[in-house]
Amino acid sequence: PRVSQLEIPGCGCAPGRTLHLTAEAPAGHNKWSKVRHIKGPKDAERSRIFSKLSLSIRLAVKEGGPNPEFNSNLYNILEVCRSKHMPKSTIEAALKTEKTKDIYLLYGGRGPGGSSLLIEALSNSGFKCQSDIRHILNKNGGMMTEGARHSFDKKGVVTTAVEDREKKPVNLEHALELAIEAGAQDVKEAEDEERNFFKFICDVSSLHQVRKKLDSLGLCSVSCTLEFIPHSTVQLADPDLKQAAHLIQALVNYEDVIHVYDNIE
Repeated sequence: PRVSQLEIPGCGCAPGRTLHLTAEAPAGHNKWSKVRHIKGPKDAERSRIFSKLSLSIRLAVKEGGPNPEFNSNLYNILEVCRSKHMPKSTIEAALKTEKTKDIYLLYGGRGPGGSSLLIEALSNSGFKCQSDIRHILNKNGGMMTEGARHSFDKKGVVTTAVEDREKKPVNLEHALELAIEAGAQDVKEAEDEERNFFKFICDVSSLHQVRKKLDSLGLCSVSCTLEFIPHSTVQLADPDLKQAAHLIQALVNYEDVIHVYDNIE
């Protein structure tokens, strides 16, 4: 990725503080972006996304209760569900599973080419889940490892459209300026199965303030979530890229996995 380092004068932060703002290569030019999103049939892809969001809902309910008015994490996830057009009946079914004996699990993994993986899961059997994930890693050129967790920080992430409220395109340079003004630490161009978007990264404690500020500056925020962000990234040769993509796809396809984070550039 291209990295811009901007000094921020007079912002009230520590002298000499540098804001690191990262721009991933635009969609279509980033090898990992193209390899990472292995698209299956559209209906199957939608079903997979909804099943992962259902796991996220169950986890949020387990940690903070079923009322989004008193559970900001659940509120944020329901917002993502609506942005993905998840059926109301599917959302309600996930909300009603609060009495299940789900356990939140976080596993570290080493992938092809020395890449680091962090695997979030929700399961009613920790032993079986760990055994299955270890098997998937070993079968696809990876291994389970304790140290991977230290390669990531938990951060707040505000996702916005790449057009402002007046439907005008926002370029990366302008997004960098808005990130500074809103108090974000980093901004990335990213894409999913359907669209391009910006991800503004900030401290967990300032997530809602950053979102509010970005909205007031004319951006259209889609959601705000908590994610694991890597400290640094690794570049992989093409064979390792393809193997890493297949490994991550195999992990994501496992029913108890919520999300797989990686540090691949």
